[in-house]
Amino acid sequence: MHLNLKNSHSEGTSRIEAFSDAVFAIASTLLVLDLRVPDVKDGESLFRALLSNWEPHLAFLIGFFTLLVCWINHHSMFEFINHKNDTLLLLNGFKLLVVSFTPFATALISKYIGTPQQQVAVTIYAANFFLMGLAMTSLWVYAYKRGLADSASPQVLQAATKFWVFASFISGLIFIVSFFSISITLVLFGLMFLIYVFPKNRIYHLARKRLQATQHKIVVSET
Repeated sequence: MHLNLKNSHSEGTSRIEAFSDAVFAIASTLLVLDLRVPDVKDGESLFRALLSNWEPHLAFLIGFFTLLVCWINHHSMFEFINHKNDTLLLLNGFKLLVVSFTPFATALISKYIGTPQQQVAVTIYAANFFLMGLAMTSLWVYAYKRGLADSASPQVLQAATKFWVFASFISGLIFIVSFFSISITLVLFGLMFLIYVFPKNRIYHLARKRLQATQHKIVVSET
């Protein structure tokens, strides 16, 4: 008996992207549930009441921008990935698991920042942040190594690999720093947001630099 097996690389990733978008949307919506409308009595200031309860709002912004930047990179990644297999689905599932945990990690910061427990809350969030970076790196590296990402030039794909591998290193650094300094951790959060908020611009910039370096070597070798 001969079995007619299909290619293990199924075409199309639209269902992965649609399901992922739904998980990101739900996680982002859950963040707002931790915000509470303050009770203001006659003669009291609503503005002051909001300022005195600033912690949930800061946590909401951190959590929202974390998910936003992660979604932007996920979307950019799947502009390069145009094939899928079962392992890619599992790796994408791991990333969505971390995304789903983000509202809880954000709620910990909202509740415990400014208290003696803030160090633990920030470290747990940083651990979640590190897992997010690790999931992003793993997803891309697997797709790249298995030939599931082939909708760009080799220079661009190599630059994308360098860019998304770096995500694990910087998010790991943030996790380590969170044990020692909350203020530096928040600064590093902001730095990573700035680096990864426009991933395609960064990737194509790295690709151009790589191409220019290669062309320079060729010119030097010919002279």
